[in-house]
Amino acid sequence: MAKRDKLTQKQKRQIAATRQRKKTKRENLEHLGELGDDHKGLMVSRFGEQADVLDLKSGKVYRCFLRQNLGAPVPGDRLHFRLDNNQQGVIESLEPRETLLERPSLHQGLKPVVANINRIFIIVAPLPDFSSILLDRYLVAIKQTGVEVLIIANKWDLANEIEEQSIETQLAVYQSLDYPIIRISTKNDLGKIEFTNAMKGHSSILVGQSGVGKSSIINWLFPDVTLHTQIISENSRLGQHTTTASQLFCLNNNSPQDGFIIDSPGIRDFGLWHLSTKTIADGYIEFEEYIGTCKFRDCKHLNEPGCEIIGAVNKGSISALRWNNYQKIVTNNDLAD
Repeated sequence: MAKRDKLTQKQKRQIAATRQRKKTKRENLEHLGELGDDHKGLMVSRFGEQADVLDLKSGKVYRCFLRQNLGAPVPGDRLHFRLDNNQQGVIESLEPRETLLERPSLHQGLKPVVANINRIFIIVAPLPDFSSILLDRYLVAIKQTGVEVLIIANKWDLANEIEEQSIETQLAVYQSLDYPIIRISTKNDLGKIEFTNAMKGHSSILVGQSGVGKSSIINWLFPDVTLHTQIISENSRLGQHTTTASQLFCLNNNSPQDGFIIDSPGIRDFGLWHLSTKTIADGYIEFEEYIGTCKFRDCKHLNEPGCEIIGAVNKGSISALRWNNYQKIVTNNDLAD
């Protein structure tokens, strides 16, 4: 019989940590008293094996433990929970999800981010430097969810940065494709009414790379909430990670039916390595009328002769900016954030 391979020190630590988490969770559940009636709730934020849950009837928020075999609950999940006499709760089941936004991770596959949202706000800004290819990565990923998307151009008081990076010229490409764009500035209240109106009655999330100002936007929209914010690194011009867990905020006194928004942890890239070339091409809405009309059936729209999409780029019917981004995404499709 072959000897079993020895475990590495890292593997031993991981096994020990997993056992400790399970032991702690079991002990926490055992400490709960007799549980009361079933409550319907909405997950506000998750912290490991615990979560904050909004009671949809009372509007109160309770810290709850998670039962096993719940999968991976995330903010926006509708659920059922019960409380003991000390107002400690246990989440017992999740309701079926209508939508799910997932984020690819190299070692963990697709990780759920939020559930049951119907509007996504992609935050871009002049600092950290505007990236149309990162914006395209978001748009391609979101296309798979079928959720409505709006682009929020933040820090629009930085006129010099906007001009130096020709951001308005780039945004004009997206406007021509009918992507709604709202320009805002938390410093001078630019676009606040328009942004607030876009959130009303919707279940939404803010996404965008670190440093674009998602936490500052939450502070701006919800004056009673103070989220920690950090400045941009002057050397790298990259954002500092501030938000470490997604968190849900109701627009009107803990009444999610009036609309809520979720602040998500920032990311510096959005890998699409898990998507096929065809799926990525489908994420470019201006490609739609040309897909299936190329000379070769398996055309990847990169440099193949008889490619109708390349022909449309040469004629100016498709933006060279977007096609170049598509090429970079496809040829670097093994990248992950």
